[in-house]
Amino acid sequence: MKNYHILLLAICLFLSSCATASYFGDTLATPTTNVDVYYSAHDVKKDYKVIGHLTCPNTGQDRVTKALIAKAKAIGADAIIITGNTVDDSGKVASDVVNADVLHYN
Repeated sequence: MKNYHILLLAICLFLSSCATASYFGDTLATPTTNVDVYYSAHDVKKDYKVIGHLTCPNTGQDRVTKALIAKAKAIGADAIIITGNTVDDSGKVASDVVNADVLHYN
């Protein structure tokens, strides 16, 4: 029975370490296969519209980036701008969440 509890704990820890992005915004009819990644709106050289916003628990840069891209593809986005961490009203950075704007090219 003790091994069962250890296995259950290991599975829970594994699942909680996976990054899952949350989305608020418009979803386009067709998923995309490629999503451009930017870190500043100044770097985007195409005309675009922000169609929504993503948030993702900060579980490491690679995991977060992959989760944001996967969610953006599923909703039909052309690109994302990773804007960084959430800052509260006092100016304190909440390093446990990463935000991104979701773009559709015009």
